[in-house]
Amino acid sequence: MPDLIATLDIVTFREAMTERSAYYDIAFIDGACSRRSEMVMLKEIRERAKMVIPIGACACLGGVNCLKNSYPMDEVLKAEYGEAARYYDTIPARPISAVIAIDFYIPGCPIVKEEFIRVAQEILAGKVPYQPNDPVCAECKI
Repeated sequence: MPDLIATLDIVTFREAMTERSAYYDIAFIDGACSRRSEMVMLKEIRERAKMVIPIGACACLGGVNCLKNSYPMDEVLKAEYGEAARYYDTIPARPISAVIAIDFYIPGCPIVKEEFIRVAQEILAGKVPYQPNDPVCAECKI
């Protein structure tokens, strides 16, 4: 783990910083896309990143956020934001791959830390990461 940390340079972490880099080797993206502004941001990231990797169920599949897509958007906005709904730019939720091309993905809710580390290490070593293709039931302990 210390070797991996030494090779990483976190240039954008929206919850912790505001500066942006011109280009990225790898862009790890979490969360579903549910705003027009996020669609624009994702397209900008795709233009600047050599690799784009959604992480987590929401980024990979749309996750729980896509439940709102089963209802009329005006009802969703009213239930979520009440009278302030008109100020929110919410659209039907979608996975990152519905907006931009992706190079790999790390599913899970939450993601498995060891899988994230493995994928990052394989990419940094110049390898194509192993992408499991087995059904989840293959891992069942029963």
